[in-house]
Amino acid sequence: MNPSKTWWGQRFIDALCQFTDSGRLARGRAYSKDNRILDWQIRSGKVHAKIRGNKNAYFGVRKEPRYTTTLSLTKLPAAKWQQLIKKMSVKASIISRLMLDEMPENIEAIFASEGLSLLPGGSRDFNVSCSCPDDSTSCKHIAGVCYRLAAILDHTPLLLFELRGLSAEKLNKELLKYPLGKALAALIEEESEPPASPGRLIRLPRQLFQVYRLKKEGITPSSGTKMFRLPR
Repeated sequence: MNPSKTWWGQRFIDALCQFTDSGRLARGRAYSKDNRILDWQIRSGKVHAKIRGNKNAYFGVRKEPRYTTTLSLTKLPAAKWQQLIKKMSVKASIISRLMLDEMPENIEAIFASEGLSLLPGGSRDFNVSCSCPDDSTSCKHIAGVCYRLAAILDHTPLLLFELRGLSAEKLNKELLKYPLGKALAALIEEESEPPASPGRLIRLPRQLFQVYRLKKEGITPSSGTKMFRLPR
């Protein structure tokens, strides 16, 4: 099994291991590489990949095949997203990480409170298909796509929200409707930060959260106020 660099990436791989046998997992690692994945696209929260297969004279495969593999996660209902966003919006430890394009360590507690999970827990959360002859639940090509996706999630954790049905742009827009989001946006404007690029979350200097907390308590920080960085 390929160890992931992050706890959320490892959780994604652990879910794959629950419905894929060890042999296909081992072979799948090789199919996560660039020399096997000929095309990779994520459209509307669904992964579309073109995989280069192997010739196999024993099975009469004399021309190198190309397989179409898709993967998506079960989408969460819009009504549930509204409840989740409402709960996230009052948690500074969560909204601060999200606005820094980071995965909050306590994010799953919010989802659990609604009887849900952001990360997949097993086959019930995956919708996969492959055009190869293997009729098992998860073939080596699907495993390869999962390994590749886990590596991408290591560096782009908010892609998990898109896979569950909510884009990063939409998440940002919804968070800014709440007092904490509005306050942080106002502080960004005061600090003359450059505008966020379309489709990306606003990046916030961590010192701004200390300013917000002082203002919330009715204290106006002076120019000489020492600001402490929030712990990572």
